Amino acid sequence: MTPPVEHETSTLVNTGTGVFSAATVNLGAGASITASADTGGASLPISIPLCQTNPATGQCISAIGPSVTTQINAGATPTFGIFVAGSGTVPFDAAANHVFVRFKDAGNTTRGATSVAVRTQ
Repeated sequence: MTPPVEHETSTLVNTGTGVFSAATVNLGAGASITASADTGGASLPISIPLCQTNPATGQCISAIGPSVTTQINAGATPTFGIFVAGSGTVPFDAAANHVFVRFKDAGNTTRGATSVAVRTQ
């Protein structure tokens, strides 16, 4: 899978929610892939649920949760919505405060990833 370009998102208030999307393309063999999001070990006052989305409408087609597992066949282009919910202050520090979206196969091998800088306002 080829990861998308890096984006920046921000929550509107300390307790608000920011949303971004990730579009993927599978250039390899089909496989069951789990998409998840994390802060790369940084301790940030945010939660990061996600879902698989309909590429035409942006609506979730899976449950919103900490991860989504889906079959991604060769040549498929699934999309995902990532919801960044703030519960405190996250200062703007693009070098340190990121959300990472990771795509792993059943063997827990990372097959793709992307990240966005996050902050609260």
